[in-house]
Amino acid sequence: MASPTLSDLKKALQSWKAETEAKQVDIVDRLAHGRPVSGEEEAWLDEGGNFVDEDVVLEKLQSASDISSALKDLSTSQRHAYDRLENKVQELKKPSAKRKGNSKFAVSTNHKHDVAKTKARTTSECTLATLEQRIEIIDWHYANGKNQSQTARHFSGKYLELNIKQLLISSWMKDEAKWREEYEKNHAKAHSMKRARQTLHPEISDMMDLWVAKAMADGILLTGEVLRQKWKVFADLKGVPEDERLTLSEGWLSKFKARNGLKNFKRHSEAGSADPQVVEAERECIKGVLAEYELRDIYNMDKTGLFYG
Repeated sequence: MASPTLSDLKKALQSWKAETEAKQVDIVDRLAHGRPVSGEEEAWLDEGGNFVDEDVVLEKLQSASDISSALKDLSTSQRHAYDRLENKVQELKKPSAKRKGNSKFAVSTNHKHDVAKTKARTTSECTLATLEQRIEIIDWHYANGKNQSQTARHFSGKYLELNIKQLLISSWMKDEAKWREEYEKNHAKAHSMKRARQTLHPEISDMMDLWVAKAMADGILLTGEVLRQKWKVFADLKGVPEDERLTLSEGWLSKFKARNGLKNFKRHSEAGSADPQVVEAERECIKGVLAEYELRDIYNMDKTGLFYG
């Protein structure tokens, strides 16, 4: 049998790659439409379509001045690749025969046979996983070597109900952009809904308003921290979930003060009984008196007189 020409080898590889691509499209299409695939096809998807050795062989033969010598210099794996190409050339030269193709790369079209081999397999794997699970698995895939089979093994034990296989992950990877866009939209929507839930606690607002009114009447010192702690107490009493509680920020505090007419938190006892206008006028008067003295000559004696011996 005559050795194939370089042109024959190139045509064989092109035909082989076309068959492989067709098989990949066929498998993904069946998966997308809920039709089962065989275990053999799952294993093939992880290994099939790799023509690195074949490409290297053709490159070496094309650049060699003597093909016979170049063939002798091929490594073991490259020699096997050349043999596969040679077999493919012979297959293509038999147009009258029914080509079954290389078993490693043949396109499966007999779906009934696949169903018989995978009758226990679920037909809705893609719809079982939540969006969060898909993103979690895809992120892990990128962070741990980008090996789909390894990723499938890692999560098959964690999510038993998903029946995770390498083929399933492969289909997710093809639609990664769509999953991430949908995830971002859902995340933004969930955040908005969470913020809306956090503001819908009128019963706690009513409780706070009543409590502040009584605290002012009883002369209780009101500070920002006191108000925050009291809101948390009322939230506990009403059973408000942690993820629906307010952050009680300075913005919330300012709005609460404005709603209750609390421009400043002050002591509601002796200091609270003073007329604010009189206090402000006396402050201005004291400023005028103190302006005539150096700071080093100004003292705040307060209740020093109580320290008697």
